[in-house]
Amino acid sequence: MTVQRHRWSVVVRPEGEVDVLTAPDMHEAIEQAVDERPRLLVVDLSKVEFLGCAGLSVLVTAKLHAGWRTCLRVVATDRVTRRPLELTGLDQRLTVYDSLDAALTSPIETGHVEG
Repeated sequence: MTVQRHRWSVVVRPEGEVDVLTAPDMHEAIEQAVDERPRLLVVDLSKVEFLGCAGLSVLVTAKLHAGWRTCLRVVATDRVTRRPLELTGLDQRLTVYDSLDAALTSPIETGHVEG
């Protein structure tokens, strides 16, 4: 799990499997990032090899915790991460990007958080 802080954004990047054993680490990293109140929080799943229900639950909780203060974006680059989001309908509730660059460079509307 890596966390990168930029001027107004934070990127949380889990690696490997995100399952019932590792999801608490992702949850903790995201919660700490949200508590810093960045304008943008990106959860980059590009290095995730398995995304289980526990990981999906962490993303839902992150969206709720981010609220209107922090724009939450998810990067899902391949079938391993995109498919679980699609099957659960979370791709409609979360803002999902195909690349980290796109997630970081898309504009954030003032006073409005997407998703």
